Amino acid sequence: MNNTNPLVSIIVPVYKVERYIHRSIDSLLRQTYNNLEIILVDDGSPDNCPFICDKYAMQDNRIRVIHKSNGGLSDARNAALNVMTGQYVTFVDSDDYIADNMIEKFIETVKLYQCNMVVAGMNIIDKNNQIYDYRRTLTSTLSTGIDITRKLLKDVFPFNFVCAKIFESSLFEEIRFPVGRHYEDTATTYKLTHKCERIYCIADCLYFYELEREGNITSELNTSKAIKSYIDGCLNSQEQIFFCQKHKDFSDLLPVLTKRLQLWALLAIQSAISLGYKEYMFYYHQIRIYIRSLSYTQRMTHLQIALTFPIIYYSLYPLLSRLKKMYKN
Repeated sequence: MNNTNPLVSIIVPVYKVERYIHRSIDSLLRQTYNNLEIILVDDGSPDNCPFICDKYAMQDNRIRVIHKSNGGLSDARNAALNVMTGQYVTFVDSDDYIADNMIEKFIETVKLYQCNMVVAGMNIIDKNNQIYDYRRTLTSTLSTGIDITRKLLKDVFPFNFVCAKIFESSLFEEIRFPVGRHYEDTATTYKLTHKCERIYCIADCLYFYELEREGNITSELNTSKAIKSYIDGCLNSQEQIFFCQKHKDFSDLLPVLTKRLQLWALLAIQSAISLGYKEYMFYYHQIRIYIRSLSYTQRMTHLQIALTFPIIYYSLYPLLSRLKKMYKN
């Protein structure tokens, strides 16, 4: 193992990003740090992305390509995690790109502070190709893994996602991304930070995030896809509740996580109403599984009515919503 110039694996899932992929891969090849293993995971992309990836691999021996059937973002990342050889690993989405010195900055910081993980700031690219600094409350500081985990669970730490970070590869020995789930980063990052002793945050914005992505679920609030995302939010919150129950240092966060679970459940139930009674009852039974673990006194009134009297709630909710709008006006 080369501790002076450690190998860094860069994992890039690729799916239907022909418009962006050259920009993304070129930013990796421009890195001022050279000891890289770039893993491009073609997740069954139906466009020219597989051909483009193979062409890049022929031009630079640091690039390897995995071709697989479509399994989603988590499955693609996991496929690369299973074969990576780097001492450190970072993730780049194939419609994003990184600053030329990002990896060098990460490795310098790892060496200087002897940390297990480094977090960088992020730039947001809007639909007009304007770039906005999104460092928020991120300042250059050294923290413990427990402190960052607490902030992640409270949802006050900027950037729950795994991009714009570098990790010791050993952190992933027993951790993989949940396949087929929305908010897969939220389900994973806190588990990684909890295994860290030291984490350094860099205020510099080194990652460029493309905001306008195809299939954005937040623009489809009343679709089955959006409701599935809300149910996945319930699952993530439930797992975090179990985590805090197991690790007593975080037990004081249980009320926050319980409320978050219920808010996800309400979003799912209320959105399902617009799909009709049959679909509403289908999702009702899924959501009920997560809420039944909460005591009666922990449940919000709205949610308790929805779970106890689902037919009545289905019938009355549209009327209540209209009355609420009339009252506001």
